[in-house]
Amino acid sequence: MIRRISWLSLIGISISVTAFLVVLFVMNGMNASIKKRILGLEPHLYVQASGISTAAGLEAHPVFQRLKEEPENKAYVYETQDVIIRSQDGQFRGGVARGVTKDSLGYFIEQLQKMEKKNQDKDSPAYFWDPHDVPETGEVIMGVDLAQSLGVFEGDYVTLVAPSGLLLPPGETPKFERVKIKRIVTTSLPDVDSQYIFYQREKTLNSLVNEGMRKLGIEVWLADESKVESVKEDLLKFSDVSVETWMDRNSALLYALKLEKLTIGTFLGLAGIIAASSILTVLALLLSQKRRDIAILRTIGFSGKQTVRTFTLLGFLLASVGVLTGVIVGTGLSLYIQAHPLKLISSEIYYDPSLPALVDYSLVFGVLVVSALIAWFGSYLPARTASEVKPSDALRMK
Repeated sequence: MIRRISWLSLIGISISVTAFLVVLFVMNGMNASIKKRILGLEPHLYVQASGISTAAGLEAHPVFQRLKEEPENKAYVYETQDVIIRSQDGQFRGGVARGVTKDSLGYFIEQLQKMEKKNQDKDSPAYFWDPHDVPETGEVIMGVDLAQSLGVFEGDYVTLVAPSGLLLPPGETPKFERVKIKRIVTTSLPDVDSQYIFYQREKTLNSLVNEGMRKLGIEVWLADESKVESVKEDLLKFSDVSVETWMDRNSALLYALKLEKLTIGTFLGLAGIIAASSILTVLALLLSQKRRDIAILRTIGFSGKQTVRTFTLLGFLLASVGVLTGVIVGTGLSLYIQAHPLKLISSEIYYDPSLPALVDYSLVFGVLVVSALIAWFGSYLPARTASEVKPSDALRMK
């Protein structure tokens, strides 16, 4: 019976450690995939200068010249404004219109094309985007979720109205502009897909310029995204400049991902500790069965410390076999998933049809260290009872 319980304990510990590592490494891969997509499609820095209301004034600002000093960095002036979108069928939705330069929009499309090609299968058709396929005068690009909520398709026309038009007295017509949807884009970023439309600045929505809803700024892509904080500190030396990084804009999402990983890791770790506690049961049963043997060892010269050390080592070896098996299997599975991401059943349901993984060897080392401490301490507690066995009483027992 003790042998069977020992095997069940080893299997339980191995499964717990395997599940702990695989789940956390898969979450690491998913988080890295989300961050990579954000970094690829969203500017690393957003810079705004107070008191400037024209694009020419912003381009002449010293902060824009500072950004242009690094030729590898890409800096473009952009404008945003809230709009009300009306389809030809009378559907209304609120959205954010983002006006950028042709170079900026071309770079955005190029990055999107690269990401989509990586996610495509070899047998799937070529991606339909062209890096130079940008909207011209009177044309926009719309996020896929926003287009679905409006029930519009590529080639349809929509009317954009400034929200300030809702405050006009009855009988007055608000300013609006009718535009054509040139492309519908899927970025896998919920905010972009559900709210944004893109257009070429100074070529579209010129009739809404003076509505007071427009905001100007500079979007910056860095050649090395790890320098975001240092560049931000450098730009903040200008007194009239405010800087926001991609981490600041996505702080809620990044915090949610971190909290999710911490929560799942905590519960999986507790499950592993519960499974490891079965070693206590094994040792307790073994000690109760071997009381006479322990008494014989004590009579031939075994000290109390030697007895405790022997049974502690026995429990530690049992737990270590289970932990090492789980670590080897869990790390091996994670490395395989990292090299060959699993494909989900339907790519039409999920934004990313693959299930990635990212192995963190520091976590593997941490699991080994913490598991060793728990195994040693868990084995020591029941082993202490072995030193309390009195040889005379144990040998008189039948």
